[in-house]
Amino acid sequence: MADEFTLTPQPVRLTAATSQQLKDALDVSAYDRADVLLWVAAIEGTASPTATVRILTGMQVESENGWVVAGTFTAVTASNTALALAITGLLKYMRWELSVLGGTGPSVTFVVSGMLRDT
Repeated sequence: MADEFTLTPQPVRLTAATSQQLKDALDVSAYDRADVLLWVAAIEGTASPTATVRILTGMQVESENGWVVAGTFTAVTASNTALALAITGLLKYMRWELSVLGGTGPSVTFVVSGMLRDT
């Protein structure tokens, strides 16, 4: 069984490192694997802007405690960039984290979506 998912119902524009809100984490307990696509529509700023997005997985959505990194996309330095990541070992929930946003006056606009699979 495979089901399409999106962690960002619309493009997200950020100017600082942050994580997806706990209330928006996706329940992935019925799946074994996620094929995740990160599409960076725009990355802006001076002095070589860069952004790194990670996928986190955890067992609860009540606190930030216990969330672990399930996968990390290659750092992005250019607009209109798509990256794929295959993730196994998912816990109950999944969400994104912009772990690094570097450069001078940086901003990034991105979408995270993909396919959840039950093997």
